[in-house]
Amino acid sequence: MKVISIIGEKKSGKTTLIEDLIMRLRDYGSVGCIKHAQELDLDESKDTTRLFNAGAEVVIGSSEHVTLKLSRSKSKSLNLKEQLKDMADSGMDFVLVEGFKSSDLPKIALSTLPDRGRDGDEDGGDGEITNVVMRLSGNPKSYLQEIVELVLKIEDYEV
Repeated sequence: MKVISIIGEKKSGKTTLIEDLIMRLRDYGSVGCIKHAQELDLDESKDTTRLFNAGAEVVIGSSEHVTLKLSRSKSKSLNLKEQLKDMADSGMDFVLVEGFKSSDLPKIALSTLPDRGRDGDEDGGDGEITNVVMRLSGNPKSYLQEIVELVLKIEDYEV
């Protein structure tokens, strides 16, 4: 399973780039995503959210084409390794991670983030940024083919 993290400041184009990469990488296999978020916006009027807010530890909403799982974290820390194991168990060929700057994953940095150094914004923790394999400035869409080639070449993530 190939895994790469897209990091950058707010409004730097991370989500848009990941949307484009999903469409391109689907030609090569199954694609999963993990997104770091300070808070998740759930539609309070939906029954699935209401059941979760009532205190259920896990709620699974299922329709003909989509299954959604809401579960409470056992700890305050985001366990990226567990999430990546879930992706591997689901048979993903590629996982695109948005955020988690302090992880050891290979990273594509958008905008002005340093190659190494401290970072403390909302995007996955207060830690050292390492393993930046590509830095992009300007419109990330103009680098799409180059990014796809990079993702195809990176080593498989060991679960």
